Amino acid sequence: MDINTLEFLIKLSLIFLLVNILMTFFTAQWRRYNNTRKRQIEKVFAEQISSFLYPLPGETPNFIKVQRALRNIGIKESKPASVQFLIRLMIRTQQALGGSNHEKLQELYSQIPPYRASISKVQRKDWFQKARGIREIYEMDQRQYLKEIAIYRDHKNVYLRRESQIALVCFLGWESLRFLPYLSRKISLWQQIKIVEKLHDICKQPKVEYLRKAYTTKNPDAIELIIRIIKKFYLSSEAKFVFEHLKHENYEVRKAAIYCLLSLGVKQTLIRDQLQEVLHEIPSEIQQRQIMKYLAKSNKEVPTSAPPYKEEVVL
Repeated sequence: MDINTLEFLIKLSLIFLLVNILMTFFTAQWRRYNNTRKRQIEKVFAEQISSFLYPLPGETPNFIKVQRALRNIGIKESKPASVQFLIRLMIRTQQALGGSNHEKLQELYSQIPPYRASISKVQRKDWFQKARGIREIYEMDQRQYLKEIAIYRDHKNVYLRRESQIALVCFLGWESLRFLPYLSRKISLWQQIKIVEKLHDICKQPKVEYLRKAYTTKNPDAIELIIRIIKKFYLSSEAKFVFEHLKHENYEVRKAAIYCLLSLGVKQTLIRDQLQEVLHEIPSEIQQRQIMKYLAKSNKEVPTSAPPYKEEVVL
């Protein structure tokens, strides 16, 4: 290797090292600047939320004051990163508060930015961004976008339809159950539980008239969801619907119906009598025995009318 080549390699290495040092320096400065701005936004947001929720004597909550304070620290449409950070703060704050403060926040959130940032995500092609946008919308109670969200309630993408269904429950409460007869796709057990709990959180008082409108559904998962709602709210007046599904062809529906009736305080003998009438219609002997086994747990005995249980078979 001659001297010229060696000098060239040394210079190239020095240039490469210098570039790396400069990039590291500017990256560190950018992160420092970015973190400082986030702390400023968080501080101003906390101060404005505090003054809005707990105004001084003689003062009234002022939407314009909050809007102006947020704009002054850079919450503008031209700065999407700052807007997105504000969205995260808004969602985190709303999740932490309850009662009257939660309602006040919903009112405030309808008046301040984030400049259609969430609905713009819903309008993108990427399903992850769509689902993220829907979640932000219902977390911030932006119910003006209900129509744009509702079209995804039976979407082929599980994440999109999950967030859309939750959004409908958040915005419409019991009235949202009218979408159940129109669902053709699977509703996972986790999704059912989430819908039931969300409905219970926002609507303590049941509205049975809307629940009954969903009874026409043919989707086994939707039927199972209805039964879980009846169980959660102790709707003993709807026991007839549950009894009708003791002979459903879907095993999970039958199991949910049994647990629901037991939780409603229906006498076990009455449930057993109903099952005895339809037991022969259940296609699998193993399932027949499993169903009777659930009932037998409460009185430590297994009905002799059921066929022998095959323990080694797993459904």
